[in-house]
Amino acid sequence: MDFDQLYPNRFLKAGEFQGRDVTLKISGVVVEELENEKGKKGKGLVSFERTPKQLVLNRTNGEAIKLMFGRETNAWIGKRVTLFPATITDSFTGEPTLAIRVRGSPDIDGPKSASAKIGRKTVPIKVTRTGQQQKPAAKAAPAAPPPPPPEPDADEPPPFGEPPPDFDPVTGEVAQ
Repeated sequence: MDFDQLYPNRFLKAGEFQGRDVTLKISGVVVEELENEKGKKGKGLVSFERTPKQLVLNRTNGEAIKLMFGRETNAWIGKRVTLFPATITDSFTGEPTLAIRVRGSPDIDGPKSASAKIGRKTVPIKVTRTGQQQKPAAKAAPAAPPPPPPEPDADEPPPFGEPPPDFDPVTGEVAQ
């Protein structure tokens, strides 16, 4: 069990992905005041179908989704995004830590890349088409594209670990 699974709350955590890519369909994007050790700050939150958990949108992930679907966040709704757990270097401690990153989407035609100014650094942003087999180089006329993957069954559990049975999704706490 990953450490993140010990403290479930309303936000997605990288450890809940259990080392796997997870593709979710965006159902909403809002800005909400969230409190941290420095006080309250407006943060973008992305909601998804089939899970009550939200993604706190850091600048790197926001730039990746913007690269795929454009600047207007209303255009993101209904699009699928593939998230994955990545080991990154914590900018404050310099230690390796697990974070959620955007790999791409089944809803884009192919790889895209750009650079984004994040803080004092210029960071490369790369996304790719996910959920599809790579097509071999065709020598004859191109074949018809494969049909999109089937939508998951509504009764299917979320693609990452279920919260404990005594988990309260409103407060994000486990009953003692």
